Amino acid sequence: MRTAAALATLTAATGLMAFLPSIAPAQEFVGFDRSSFGRVVLSRNQAAGAGNDITLEMAIGDYNNEPILNYSPKSVFARLGLSVGRLDILTDTGVYPCTAFIVDERHILTNHHCVPGILENERAGATRIDSVMFIAGYRQTGVEEGTRRFTVIPTPVETSKALDYSVLEVLGDPSAEFGKLELAAAVPNDNDPYWVIGHPMGEAQRISREKCRANAPALSNHQLLHTCDTLPGNSGSPVIDASLQKVIGLHHAGSNRDAVNYAIPMVDILAESKVLKAAFAPEPQAPDSKTDQTDTVVPPSVGEEETVIKMCDALFEEAKGFGQCFAYEAFLEVCGDHTYAILAKSYVARECDAPDETAPVVTPPVTPPVTPPPVFTQPLRPWCDSTNLNATERTICGDRYLAGLDEEMEKAYANPARRVSATEQGAWRLATRDRCGADTDCLSRVIIERITYLKTPDRTPPPATGHSYTMYVTGTDHLNVRSGPGVQNGVVSRIDFGDKVTVFDERDGWNNVRLSNGQTGWVSNRYLASNKPREQPVAQCTAKVVNLKPYTSQTRNDGSGFLNIRTQASTRGQIISETYLGDTLKVLNQSGNWVQVQCLSGQCMNPYRGSGGVTGWASKKYLSIRCR
Repeated sequence: MRTAAALATLTAATGLMAFLPSIAPAQEFVGFDRSSFGRVVLSRNQAAGAGNDITLEMAIGDYNNEPILNYSPKSVFARLGLSVGRLDILTDTGVYPCTAFIVDERHILTNHHCVPGILENERAGATRIDSVMFIAGYRQTGVEEGTRRFTVIPTPVETSKALDYSVLEVLGDPSAEFGKLELAAAVPNDNDPYWVIGHPMGEAQRISREKCRANAPALSNHQLLHTCDTLPGNSGSPVIDASLQKVIGLHHAGSNRDAVNYAIPMVDILAESKVLKAAFAPEPQAPDSKTDQTDTVVPPSVGEEETVIKMCDALFEEAKGFGQCFAYEAFLEVCGDHTYAILAKSYVARECDAPDETAPVVTPPVTPPVTPPPVFTQPLRPWCDSTNLNATERTICGDRYLAGLDEEMEKAYANPARRVSATEQGAWRLATRDRCGADTDCLSRVIIERITYLKTPDRTPPPATGHSYTMYVTGTDHLNVRSGPGVQNGVVSRIDFGDKVTVFDERDGWNNVRLSNGQTGWVSNRYLASNKPREQPVAQCTAKVVNLKPYTSQTRNDGSGFLNIRTQASTRGQIISETYLGDTLKVLNQSGNWVQVQCLSGQCMNPYRGSGGVTGWASKKYLSIRCR
């Protein structure tokens, strides 16, 4: 809690809240290279949406957003942060991270403008969502230990553009390991202390705590106004009431012009969401008022209350100065209802609880060892013990993650949101799933697409008869098949260059098609041609050298200022040239983590070692590749 002078400053600074716009602009995005999807550390090659007014949202004063790692894993901040993760959205133009948090065993909550709204963001320029991943447990920069990745179905279970929220389904149960946050159906009060936990700029988890509170007034035009500092990537962060330790709002926008950020009140979201109502535990009712004079409590006057607040502020500062258990315990005896009491309780629970030395030691009875029963390994899927499996089925049976996806798909097929025949499902297995062979990435993608298809209601009218014609995919390596005409509809499948489709209808540049496996959907007619293409188009790719330091004598000596170009895609290859930060290279070929390149512009034309303009292989780790 701040001093009275600081509160007066805040009140004066926020006195212009009456002039706020009725609808706050959604928080903008920061974009990363597509190749970094699935990694904890994202590689940045672009800034998607550096808006003039909302690139950096700051409250009053300096930026107050600190790593969650500053606090003990047993602290209340780290405990609540367990349920908050980074939401990585893979699109055709890059990876755009938001924040999301766990609300029950199968669902997470984020902003609508993240999923599916990224497709409406002009600065991002994305036309499709290829995949979505929830990364939990990312607390320390660059450290993957302790993190878990969960696949998310891109089509929301429930979404509202007006309230800017989306409920997404996660494959698996993230709450079993990371818990879930409680939601508060309470009306926000002016100046209540808040915490905002998230992944700004896609980084390791951070918390905004200092100077983080509700504005006065807290509500304006159905928006919760708060002074907690955020950055792009914080979209979807929970705004946590420090007193309740529950989510009071869903952060979604902000403006450095007004020194205030915006959230959607959780009470409004709960009033609309059927899914979240099931996860919400109602607040206990207030006790009935008593007329008995002996039970009536006279509230302190404003002057007395300010005196108590100042006294407790001073006591807490003294306790921090001592850094001893007795000081925090003394503070709690006097100021148990103070805002900082929760911090003192956390310190006492973490540092001061010790076993009672006078308590008698009870020796547990000795239990004779029990011989464990024999362990029989169960197949990951019921059909995995068959002796007649193909390469795809053997791969699924040997991978717990793929087996789990296959089980989810069978559940969706048993109770589909659209009519799917056994013949159509069998055709999908042969023509789409088995086509992946032993490629685990391909299998993961096509099974997730099938789950999405089975769970998405069919918005497509039955194809008209007698007016169909054949077309072929051209102009792109892969083409998304969607549940309806437009990029706002979910991806239900994907077809490749040269694939044949039957067209039944056309609407606003989209064709209603039937695939070779009998599945129907909508595709952009920009990528269809009446003649089967003879050659697959060759993408023109360039690379920018990144992740190096500027070239100096020091970075020359420590190796951080240049990138070697070798004769082959291996460190065993001879070094024939080198390239430097910011150079532009032509991409000729790719092999694993290596890229065959040729210098186009920059210092690589006249390298400090080797020859300029040569063709060779460089590590993909230091290259940001763009193709057209």
